[in-house]
Amino acid sequence: MSILTIALDTLDDPNNPDHAHGRATAYDAIADGTPLDTLETRLEWMTDPTVSGTTYTTAFLAGYRAQLTDWRAYDYAHRIATTHNAWETAR
Repeated sequence: MSILTIALDTLDDPNNPDHAHGRATAYDAIADGTPLDTLETRLEWMTDPTVSGTTYTTAFLAGYRAQLTDWRAYDYAHRIATTHNAWETAR
C-alpha cells in the first residue's frame, strides 16, 4: 500500500456530510447516464480551483472519487460476469 492510498483512506469519511454530498452528486450524474470517463474528467476539473472557479472541500472530492471508484468496480465485475456467462453458454 502506498502512502497516497493511506492518505486517501484517511480522507474517506462517510460520516462527513460533504463526503455524502460528493457521493450523491456523482451518483446522480451516473444515474442520469453520464459516462464514467466524463465524470472522471469533471473530478480533475473540480480539484483545480483555478479552472473550476470553485473550491470544493476535501471531503466532497473524496466522496465523489469514492463513488466513481465503486462504480468502476461494479462496471468491471458486471462485464466479467457477462463475459463469463457468454462463455459458459457457448461452451
